[in-house]
Amino acid sequence: MAPHDQFISLERRTVPAFTLIELLVVVALIAVLAGVLGLALRHPGEAVVLQAAQGTLASLCSATRGRAAITRQNARLVVAADPADPECHLRYLQIVHEEAAGSGQWRAEGGGVFLPRGVYLVPPSPAAVPGNPTWPVSRRSTALSSAAQAMTINGAAAGLFYYVQFTSRGTTGGGNLVLTVGRTTSGPSGTALEFDNPDNLRGVLLRSSGACTLLNDAGAFAP
Repeated sequence: MAPHDQFISLERRTVPAFTLIELLVVVALIAVLAGVLGLALRHPGEAVVLQAAQGTLASLCSATRGRAAITRQNARLVVAADPADPECHLRYLQIVHEEAAGSGQWRAEGGGVFLPRGVYLVPPSPAAVPGNPTWPVSRRSTALSSAAQAMTINGAAAGLFYYVQFTSRGTTGGGNLVLTVGRTTSGPSGTALEFDNPDNLRGVLLRSSGACTLLNDAGAFAP
């Protein structure tokens, strides 16, 4: 064998290469990372979903205040409060205004809005919601009416609702609107709504002037 050929042969023997096992490991890692990324894109984290719900809630509060000013009547942001309708319960919100002062008749222009799936507005008495007997009483939506109320909307009985009311001047009673993550479970006594974590919160602080401020973590709420 010529010296030149011998050099090429040695060079080829010393070039590093991947083994079949190493290639399989790399392929497996790529597959796992792709799967995790796909799940993240299809199922965004709770923080992202809560932030989206918070933005929706703040926009609805501002729009309700604007509706009161435009119509020169009381306006309400109403929240579905019927546990028998788990799809809407504490997730469906709608803006309505009073047809005439003191009439008790409310009008909606267009449909309502659902919060992102898995996010709920914490009611004024969360311990009264089945599945949440130990929820801290301080971490609740103090801006909502203290009790659910049957309402007539667009001339028809529309069900039970909590609500935030704005006057024609755009003012309101103030307080917090608290969002959290939850889930519905089925048991012998029927379907129950369970909130997952009293420290996993976002929300909106409504001032008496009608202005709102975003509350971004549990520390912003009373302990």
